[in-house]
Amino acid sequence: MAEQPSTPATAESGFIFSMSRPENPFTTDPYFQRALATYLPKEILAEVTPAFTKFAEDTISPQVREWNVNAERQQPFVEKHNIWGARHDVDRLVTSEGWRGLRKWGAEEGTVAIGYENHYGKYNRIVQHAKNYLFSPVSGLTGCPLSMTDGTARLLRSQLPGLPKSHPFHEAYNRLTARTGSWTSGQWMTERPGGSDVQNTETWARYAPLSTKTGEHGKLDEGDYLVSGFKFFSSATDADVTMLLAKTESGKLSAFLAPLTKTVVGEDGRSKVVTNGVRIHRLKNKFGTKQLPTAELELKDMRAHLVGPVDRGVATISHLLNVTRAWAFMSSTCAMRRGLSISKQFAINRTVFGYPLWALPLHLRTLADIEVRVRGFTQLSFFTISLMSFTENGFPESDAPQVPLPQAGEEAMVVLRALTAAAKAVTSKNAVITMQECMEALGGVGYMDDPDEPENVARALRDISVNAIWEGTTNVLSSEFVRHVLNRNHLQHIHTWLSKAIAGVKNKDYRDALQSSWDNLHGRLHQNKDYIFDVLSVGRGVMFSFSWIVVGVLLAWDVQRDNDELAEEVARRSILNGEGGLREWLLPDVGTPSAKARFDESKERAKWDCRLVWGKELPEFAPFGQRIPLGSKM
Repeated sequence: MAEQPSTPATAESGFIFSMSRPENPFTTDPYFQRALATYLPKEILAEVTPAFTKFAEDTISPQVREWNVNAERQQPFVEKHNIWGARHDVDRLVTSEGWRGLRKWGAEEGTVAIGYENHYGKYNRIVQHAKNYLFSPVSGLTGCPLSMTDGTARLLRSQLPGLPKSHPFHEAYNRLTARTGSWTSGQWMTERPGGSDVQNTETWARYAPLSTKTGEHGKLDEGDYLVSGFKFFSSATDADVTMLLAKTESGKLSAFLAPLTKTVVGEDGRSKVVTNGVRIHRLKNKFGTKQLPTAELELKDMRAHLVGPVDRGVATISHLLNVTRAWAFMSSTCAMRRGLSISKQFAINRTVFGYPLWALPLHLRTLADIEVRVRGFTQLSFFTISLMSFTENGFPESDAPQVPLPQAGEEAMVVLRALTAAAKAVTSKNAVITMQECMEALGGVGYMDDPDEPENVARALRDISVNAIWEGTTNVLSSEFVRHVLNRNHLQHIHTWLSKAIAGVKNKDYRDALQSSWDNLHGRLHQNKDYIFDVLSVGRGVMFSFSWIVVGVLLAWDVQRDNDELAEEVARRSILNGEGGLREWLLPDVGTPSAKARFDESKERAKWDCRLVWGKELPEFAPFGQRIPLGSKM
C-alpha cells in the first residue's frame, strides 16, 4: 500500500472530490436510442438523431444550468396590493427569470408543438415525447404547465371540427400549440372536499351570456358562463388560460375553458387588462417542486366557455387526463435514467478501499438492478406513447411489427386507457424508490440539497415524488384501472390483445412464464367480474401484475428484434427471475420466479452487471463484494 502523506488536511487543502462534466444524455444512452429504433421508422430516426444530439447537448449547457439554479433559488411569490394598499387589477405572480426562460425554451423546442405539427405523421407523439425524455430532467418543472397545455390542446382539437372558424377555440388552440408567442394552460380540478373525487366540487357555473358580443361567438373572455368557487391546488397559476370543472344548475359537472384575464374599458375610457375573476388566496409551501407556483385560487364570476356537452365534464376531460398522465410517466422514466447517470458519474470518479467504485460488484449489482428497471419502464412508456400516437393519427401498415400492437379501433382505445393509468402509476411509484437509491449511491453528498449543484439528487427525489400524487395517486389509479378493465367488454379486448402478444414471444421459457401469470390474473378478473369491490380491494396487485406482464412481453419482443445479448439478459432477469422493480406489489400467483430462473451469485453475475451498466467487461482486478475480504492484500 502506498504511504499516506503526513500533511493534515485543511478546509482548503487535501482530498476534494469533483464530478466530471456531464455527458450528452442522448449519445450516452444506448437503450434510449435502441427504443427509438424500435418505435420510429428508419427515415424518421435518421432525421431526428442529429436534432436530438444537438438538443441533448443544449440540456447540459451553462445557460440551462443557470436557468435551473435561478429557478430553484428565486422561488415564486405574489404581490396583491400596491404601496397604498389598493388591490392590483391582476394579482402579480412573480416567477424567476430561470423559470420563464426554461418554459420559453421548452415551447420553442416543440415539447408541445411537435404533437400537433404533423411533420412526423403517425409518429408525432413518439418524437414529441422522445424530446421530452431529454427535456424533462432539466426543465425546472416547467414540464408541468406544458403538459397541461398539451392536454388542453388535445381536448380543444377534438372539439374544433364542430365549431365555425370564428369560434375563439380556434385561436386558443393555435396559441397553445405555437412555438413562439405561445400560451400555457392550467388544469384546475382539485378542491378542498377531495382531489380525484371531483363529484364533490364546490365550484358552480351560472349561465349568463353577455347581451352583446364581439361576433357571433364572442372573444375568449366573452364566454356564456360565470364560474365561482375555490380551487385548492392550481399548478399552472401563471397560465394564460385554464381548463376547469364546475357544476351547472343540474348539479352535474361540466368542463369549461377560461382566460385568466380580460380586457375592459376603464373609467377614463381606455382599455385595460384586469383579472377574469381570479384571485390568488396563497401559494402552497410544498415538499418539492418549489420552482413551480402552486396556488389556492378564489374564482368569482370568472367568465368561461363551455367545452363539450353540458353536464358531461368528466367524460369531456378524459382526453386531457391521458395526455398529462403520459407526461408524468415519461418524466418518471427519464428521471430514473438521469438519476442512474449521476450515480454512474459519481462511481467513475470515486475510489473505495483502493478500488474504483464502479468496479465493485456489490455496487455494480445495485446499478444493474436500476438499469433493468429503467429498461423495462422505457419500453412500457414508449409503447404506451406509440399507441397514443397511432390512435390519434392512424396505425402504421406493417406485416412484421416490432411491437405487439392491438387492433385499431375499440381494442386499441381500451388497451390505451388501461396502459395510461397503469404506466403512470407504476413508473411514478418506482421513480421515487429509484431516485432514493441513486441518492444513497452518492453517500452523504447525495443527501445534500444545494441549489447550485446540477447533480442535486436530493432535489430530484423531492421533485419526482409529486408524480406519484398528481393526476391520481397509486390507489386512485388502481381503482380506475380495475373499474375500466371490468367495464363492459373491456376485459375481453385486453385478453384478446395480450394473449396474441404473449403467443408472439418466441422464447418458450419466457412465453410459458408470461402465459401462466396472465392465465392466473385473467382468471381472477373473469371470475370476479361481477364482484368489483372484491377486486378493488386488491387493485394495486391487479394493476402492478398487469404491468409486470406487459413489461415482460415488451422486453421479450425487444430481444426478438436482433437477439441482442444485453436485451436477452434484461428479459431473462425480468421474466424468469421476477426482477425489475415490480415484485413487491404483485399478486401471489403472478411474476413468481420461474423454474428456469437463475440467481447466479458468482463472478459471472458481476460480469453481466458490468456489461449492462458500463457496456464493457468486468476488469480482472475487481474484488468480489463491497469491502476487501479480511486478510486480502491490496
